[in-house]
Amino acid sequence: MAKVILTDREVALIKGLIQHKALNDQQALAIFSFLERNFNHREIGGIRKGTSPRYRAIAAASKIDVDALLYQYSKISSLAEQLGFYETSYVVAQVRKSVEIFKTAVLIYNNNILFTRSETFVVLSIIAWTYLLHARLTDQGVAPVYRNPDGTTIMIDGQEKLWELSYCIERTESGLSAGEKANLKYLIAIRNAIEHRSSEDINEAIQAKIQANALNFLRYARENFGNKYDFSHDLSFTIQLQALTLKSPNVLKGAIPVAKTVAAVNALLEAPMSSAEFNDPAYAFRVYVVPKVTNNLKKADQAVIYSPVGSDVEVAIKHVERPKFRMKESIKKLEDDYGLIVTSYEFQQAWKLNDLKSAAKGLAIELGGQWFWYQEGIDKIKEIVTA
Repeated sequence: MAKVILTDREVALIKGLIQHKALNDQQALAIFSFLERNFNHREIGGIRKGTSPRYRAIAAASKIDVDALLYQYSKISSLAEQLGFYETSYVVAQVRKSVEIFKTAVLIYNNNILFTRSETFVVLSIIAWTYLLHARLTDQGVAPVYRNPDGTTIMIDGQEKLWELSYCIERTESGLSAGEKANLKYLIAIRNAIEHRSSEDINEAIQAKIQANALNFLRYARENFGNKYDFSHDLSFTIQLQALTLKSPNVLKGAIPVAKTVAAVNALLEAPMSSAEFNDPAYAFRVYVVPKVTNNLKKADQAVIYSPVGSDVEVAIKHVERPKFRMKESIKKLEDDYGLIVTSYEFQQAWKLNDLKSAAKGLAIELGGQWFWYQEGIDKIKEIVTA
């Protein structure tokens, strides 16, 4: 077998792994050595120590390049598990199945031809999350099974009765945030509401919750079980054949009545929520694309401006996140921020006489059948009542 000569890129990446990830020689060797491409670990030591002029002259790869390499390598690790190269644990098998089910849910949801894509996503997502939380709880030493008062396992049809998702999310060992719990409770309520009785289109009404659920799942799987379960690069954007323009029907979607089943769930779960809970992106992730030429970000919770390749779009999204407040909370802010006492009647008269809920003004927004005020809207109310 001919001696393996490492390329400059490989040398740079090995240096980067040592510098940024503190990998030892054997760990770095495992990434670049396999079957027909086998070389001695002393070569890694030579790169680490810079024993040759060539190795010394090559700069270490950046952390971004190293992270990209490890992400791709994690896919090899995941594939090795699936192909049976080594025996996997019950937890690993549960996580792998969970991810496969969730990827299926996303693929189906991205098929705009399907009228019931949201219902299908909700059902599959709940199954996937149940597998994932069972794996997490088991990994934490908690058996997710129901027990009798004497401690014996409850059996159904010869099998242990496992905890359903609604029970799992309440366990502290699950490690879920308040927003993630609220999002899962919402999807469970939607699942219960649509079973056997819904014929309405709910796709637009729960889109923000589905988006948040997908982001939550991805983060949870990755942070609890490793990058090998990060499938963010495996699923691409769906193709949009209808242009997003101001004259497009896309901008009129907000006028579509909310399905009765969804409205019922919204009223039940969102009415008691505080503004912080309602605005938590882990509960509902709402992104609106607005034309840059307007120079007006007031019309969206979050705005995405298409930027050159390499720009940090995530920072741009976070920068324009805008809190929203119910009328009662808005009145409280007027008192706390400005020392201004305003009654509910005065508040209502101010916005009604000045048409402040007009969508064109971007001062308030209706979500789930309820109105929320932006800070700009509250400030406008202040101007009116103090004029």
